[in-house]
Amino acid sequence: MSIDDIRSADEEPTRSEIGDEPPNDAVEDAPEVTASRRTDVASPVDGISDIRATLDLLERQIVEYRKMLAEQEEAVSFDAVREDEAAPPLVELDEEQLGNVAESIADQAAALFAGRAPAEDRPEDETKVVAAVADVVVEEVVEVVNEPVPAAVEMDVAAVVEIEEVPVEDDGLEVPDADLPELFAELEAQLEKGLHNTASVAVYADGEVLLEYLSAQSGSGVTPTPQPLFRAFSSGKPMAAAAVWRLLDAGVLEIDAPVATYWPEFAQRGKGKVTLRHVLTHTAGLPRDFGRGDVDWGDWGRMSDILASMDLEYEPGEVIHYHSITFGLLVAEIAARASGNPFVDLFEREVRSPLGLADTSFVIGEEDREARRRVQPLITPMGYYGRDMPKKMDWLLDNQILSPGASCVTTASDLVRLYSAVCSGGSTIDGEVWLSEEAAANVFATHASAYNIEDMSKNRVGQGVWMSDEQPNRFAAPIGSMTFGHGGMATSIAWGDPEYGVCVAIITDTMQMEELNGKRLNRISAAVRLDLGLPVGSVAEF
Repeated sequence: MSIDDIRSADEEPTRSEIGDEPPNDAVEDAPEVTASRRTDVASPVDGISDIRATLDLLERQIVEYRKMLAEQEEAVSFDAVREDEAAPPLVELDEEQLGNVAESIADQAAALFAGRAPAEDRPEDETKVVAAVADVVVEEVVEVVNEPVPAAVEMDVAAVVEIEEVPVEDDGLEVPDADLPELFAELEAQLEKGLHNTASVAVYADGEVLLEYLSAQSGSGVTPTPQPLFRAFSSGKPMAAAAVWRLLDAGVLEIDAPVATYWPEFAQRGKGKVTLRHVLTHTAGLPRDFGRGDVDWGDWGRMSDILASMDLEYEPGEVIHYHSITFGLLVAEIAARASGNPFVDLFEREVRSPLGLADTSFVIGEEDREARRRVQPLITPMGYYGRDMPKKMDWLLDNQILSPGASCVTTASDLVRLYSAVCSGGSTIDGEVWLSEEAAANVFATHASAYNIEDMSKNRVGQGVWMSDEQPNRFAAPIGSMTFGHGGMATSIAWGDPEYGVCVAIITDTMQMEELNGKRLNRISAAVRLDLGLPVGSVAEF
């Protein structure tokens, strides 16, 4: 039976995607990076520092050009979807600026090792040093040069670094062993429609990872190692909540204890009645972050003080109103206060390390250049309401802003590892006990059930995860299913079905408007269910 054979005539719900509110609108774009040519070198030590600094500037320029290239690719990729809208004009590259940076590196190396003598006058060994530095420049930009971009941009980049384009041999990705014809057909169909440039799908079933798959314009197959990293948006909220699950299981936290038990300042302005259960179920009455600016975002203590001083919008426990940004901040601060450890350290110890989430971070340090290069650029198609969202997320990444409700960078494989531990009664994929069976079952137990005040959809909420009886839903789950999960704004969904021991994560680099995003995620989830013989809810039609 194919996915189209079981389509339902049910109407598409209008409720917002769980986790589908954008991060703070007041987040400003990252400032442009400029570079000036340096002509003086004080000492060998200073010269080495200058070279390193200039290389860093060049790397930042490359990041900016990657964004430009992504926008050009976007214009090409989505012509078939939005033919009625004109593509944006080509972005002109600042050849002079990038050329100055590259030339500056060579000049500094020459000054350091040859007293600024002309190349023809330098000893052979010193000339080799300069050549080695130039090779570094080539290595930094060769990936950009080889990306499939419009010819005008490609020629400009090649001219700047004065190298010829090196053809890249694409051997293709490994063909997966898993027999999931419905899933592969659906991903291929969505790829042809231009609904994503790259999408990663992971499936856990029968006690093991069944599939790690990459659907991409450049070629599809088994996800390569190291894996590309994706912005998870709110799909990362359960990652943050997982630290609380562990502390609850250990007795460090109590779910019905007032938040002020662990965070005394939080009791201000009538919030003494707010409990941890209220926070986990989005019923704490603090759904908005009130447009905090970039200065606040960069100061965790400042954000904590703001939360502690906020007024309640609703009586705690009375209304389900999705806490888009405040959920992650509240969960992280409560966990840190109760454990006595900064949240990032606590997450590493209690979640990332024991579950083997090697590719999951809420903050990527500047020194981890390899991880930063693996982060997939976000693509926003023409007509998408938040065309500046890629810049906002880059701002979070570049400034190392910790926002556990929005800043998670991860892979579909890591998301599946988290859900599989819950669906397996608390055991990791490697068979280690991570949660007790009772604690694992409590994650997807119904802790709140009501209509969401934003769109009046009926919700069941667990400990930071959601269940849905709306049809069709993004889990493709039928009414009454125990399937639980969480979505990320315009990009992703991850879910687990504890009745059948199946977990799925779908994460893409391409943001889509809510209705279209909901349909594509629903259909991919439905395809997995069909392939594995699970009950299927309504299937959306494009």
